Amino acid sequence: MDRYQCRCQYVYDPIKGDPTQGIAPKTPFTALPDSWVCPLCGLAKNFFVREVGKPTSEQGHPTIKVSVKCFTTLRKADTCDMGEGTEHQLFEGATVHDLVEKLHIPMEAVMLVFVNNTEVDFQTVLKNGDRVALSPKTGGM
Repeated sequence: MDRYQCRCQYVYDPIKGDPTQGIAPKTPFTALPDSWVCPLCGLAKNFFVREVGKPTSEQGHPTIKVSVKCFTTLRKADTCDMGEGTEHQLFEGATVHDLVEKLHIPMEAVMLVFVNNTEVDFQTVLKNGDRVALSPKTGGM
């Protein structure tokens, strides 16, 4: 089922429906009554635009997927390894800082961050498909 986005950025997710207006889960946008309006800003449904192929979280926010590799002491089998890397889903607009927090790695433990083989800082905004590598403080670092 397609999702539709309002000008105010609210996303109608047919999987959830709109319980605030009595719309049952699994109700497609096209089946909404003409009287239905955006629950955030009140705009009519003709102001919504269909989203095509954009992955989203359960809350209806756009998301991205990144691949993460962690080296030496930062490795954790379930969240971050050194081999092929692990895939993580984040909200669109997430930074390296957000990713490190999600992985429950202390910020002070990370010395170097690379995104797509380029050294970056914690405020770098991640994009869908980015490859992230985290390296700890070691030796003389």
